[in-house]
Amino acid sequence: MLTDSEVKNLINSLKNCQKEIPNEIPLIGKIKDDTPVIDFKYHIQYKLHRYRNPIDDSRFSLHIRFKDSNEHLIRVDINNGTHLNPDRVKIPQNHMHIYHYDPDLSKDAVAVPLPDEISDLSSLFSVLTDFLIYTNTSAH
Repeated sequence: MLTDSEVKNLINSLKNCQKEIPNEIPLIGKIKDDTPVIDFKYHIQYKLHRYRNPIDDSRFSLHIRFKDSNEHLIRVDINNGTHLNPDRVKIPQNHMHIYHYDPDLSKDAVAVPLPDEISDLSSLFSVLTDFLIYTNTSAH
């Protein structure tokens, strides 16, 4: 039950991958892995989750998830279709979900357009670079 201000602080807080993000991955095909991440200031353990569609390599998502609950703090969806928010506002297919507590909604019910900082959508790898910078996460 985090507030929006607390969530923003967690996203901006310095985080560090506890091991190297796998780099021996196929140029095409499915990617699905988790890398442990820790926030030393708030003593929170996360996992950086990467997923790429096995058939369409332009469809993928990147998440920072709380290790204990597996709920996302932040997730970026690329080419995964448009998203309809509870207020009926349609969000483009490239968007992100930021943890938002509402007892009547799932934590990822609301999507927002991608920020300007996440701009090179050409591959999972280019988005990962921008995502790590945006979430203040240092790759090991």
